[in-house]
Amino acid sequence: MPNRATGLPWDRVLEPAPESDGARVVRGGLSTQAIVDTAITIADVDGLDAVSIRRVAAILEVRPMSLYTHIVSKDELLSLMANELIGTLIVEPPLPDDWREALTLSSRKTFRMFAAHPWLVALLAHRPRHGPNAVEQAKQLARAVESLRLAPEDMWTMLSIVNDFILGHAMRVATSGNTKELVESLTEQDRADLPAVEALARTEDTRMTGDVFELGLQTVLDGVEHRFVTGRS
Repeated sequence: MPNRATGLPWDRVLEPAPESDGARVVRGGLSTQAIVDTAITIADVDGLDAVSIRRVAAILEVRPMSLYTHIVSKDELLSLMANELIGTLIVEPPLPDDWREALTLSSRKTFRMFAAHPWLVALLAHRPRHGPNAVEQAKQLARAVESLRLAPEDMWTMLSIVNDFILGHAMRVATSGNTKELVESLTEQDRADLPAVEALARTEDTRMTGDVFELGLQTVLDGVEHRFVTGRS
């Protein structure tokens, strides 16, 4: 069967059906959005490697070739998945006027999304095709700190530092069980050599509540404010 998907992939997800304004693209009872949503669910449950055209088709109860009416390839599907999730990072306008408040709102959304979908980091490492949501999010981040009137290089460096903290903490939460397992595996001699190690396991519960993230985020914002804002004067 020839591939019949046409146009930009992002347009195919959001394109209105001819018979209903605002509806999803539906051809033969199958939609591009349903394919993307199903692929994301598979990745959430079984990991990114479990995502395949055949697996998505089986869950949607269609033939694998039917998906190619909506998507060009698995690579395109992965790009659509990334674009879909990055879209959830965009803060509903208007942004707060205060740059710290605006960055805090954006950072919380980013943390929650990556903690819920940690496989997205691996997907982004493979450099999928950038969709419109990535561009819109980048523009929103720039607008969040535009009142600081930083040089472009300083602005993106500052935002990258904040983003690195968010991603790191999200990955820590996603692998939270590893620390408890480490502490449980310690010998009595290990515990005697490092008596404070028990506190390490207790931080897992605090980290999962988000308290540590909030403390860390405000600490990072304190640091970048000192380095890039008050340090300039």
